[in-house]
Amino acid sequence: MAARTPKPTRPRAERRAEARQTGKDVRERERLARLEPGGAPDRPIEVITASLVEPRAKGMPCAVCGHTGSVRLDDHTARTIDGDALRLAHVRCAMCGYARVVYFAIRPPLLN
Repeated sequence: MAARTPKPTRPRAERRAEARQTGKDVRERERLARLEPGGAPDRPIEVITASLVEPRAKGMPCAVCGHTGSVRLDDHTARTIDGDALRLAHVRCAMCGYARVVYFAIRPPLLN
């Protein structure tokens, strides 16, 4: 008996499988971004003055698509989270539209 050749995949099934994989990739990149400095309130990026928050946030690559320089700052606020004074930079990628919050802590240098 001759071996059967598998049915070719339909274009719609291929698109759905690709969309599922893309969704998994995005969720994994989001998870990794939360583990990096600035990704969570317990891991803020330390800066010496508040004037450095916006340029640092704008200079970061997008956590999902990786484009550098395409991140736009929507808002910059100050909040106290678990007793720590933090600056929150709400950024959005101009290329893919992914929005996230980057956490900063202002830590001036210690003088002797």
